[in-house]
Amino acid sequence: MSKRFLVLVAFIFAACAAPITNAPSEPSAVVEPTAPIPTLTVEVQTSATAEAQPSVTVMDGLGRSVSIPQPVVHIISLAPSTTEIVASLDGTSRLVAIDIYSDYPLEVGTLPKITNPDMSVNYEQIAALEPSVVFAAGITAPDVIAAIEKLGIPVVVVGGVNSSFASVLTDINLVGQAIQRVPEATTLTASMQGEWDVLVAKVADVPTKPTVFWELDATDIAKPYTVGPDSFVAELLGAAGGTNIFADVTDAYPQVSLEQIVSKAPDTIILADSIWGVTPEAVATRDGWSTIPAVKTGRVFPIDDSIVSRPGPRVVQGLAAVVAILHPEVK
Repeated sequence: MSKRFLVLVAFIFAACAAPITNAPSEPSAVVEPTAPIPTLTVEVQTSATAEAQPSVTVMDGLGRSVSIPQPVVHIISLAPSTTEIVASLDGTSRLVAIDIYSDYPLEVGTLPKITNPDMSVNYEQIAALEPSVVFAAGITAPDVIAAIEKLGIPVVVVGGVNSSFASVLTDINLVGQAIQRVPEATTLTASMQGEWDVLVAKVADVPTKPTVFWELDATDIAKPYTVGPDSFVAELLGAAGGTNIFADVTDAYPQVSLEQIVSKAPDTIILADSIWGVTPEAVATRDGWSTIPAVKTGRVFPIDDSIVSRPGPRVVQGLAAVVAILHPEVK
């Protein structure tokens, strides 16, 4: 299994279904943490004043009831998706630290990073920043959540292991409730739903649904990784009027053979690994790929992975990008 696949799919699994934490949408997003990852040694005492503060109680993505002191002054995000959700609700100024892979919006780029590339966490730095709340992803390791809560800091898990467009809207409303941005969350989710519905309606009656091979990682060109049916990307493909050629597999992110791809004869290839420099021109020169219809007709397209894999506010942009690739005739 290639390191590239682990980095790329680690992020995508936060939108879908695997026990790996979020990874970057762009290699340039990887920076060194601001401090080494220590053994957890910090103890935090809860004062009577803190106990007397008003709070908001939410039901998080794991079905846990979490009480958050108000007002929320400082926020730490452990995933790119939660960072984007907080920022979309006018919460950027309250973010005091983020995970190493958060890179959008650009304003968060200067914030301290409290995780390593493997998503191990700097607990002492978290304690020192005194966040009002920490937002974790649905697949953040349970021991990480427990360690932060041991510091006396509330952790809200946003989303579950599996994500869908509907669950993204729920996640945004959850964060809005937690940071007292309910009107903003309501407005945003209503706008997203409207835009999604318009795009789906545009392709509802298209005469053909192009067959698609979605490439996640072709470090091993003979056995690239792709998306199966139980993935957020699969939902995007269906909503965009496409047909996933590997909708019949059991894994969410299978590694498939060149022979399988050739036999399924996709008429479109979408390169989610273009962030690593993979280009349509490079695909055309691969041994054995020249017989694939998509390569023959030049229907090989790069895509910005960050808008199609992060379960956050930009997923509608992701849908629009896929629609534009599959159905350029639709305006």
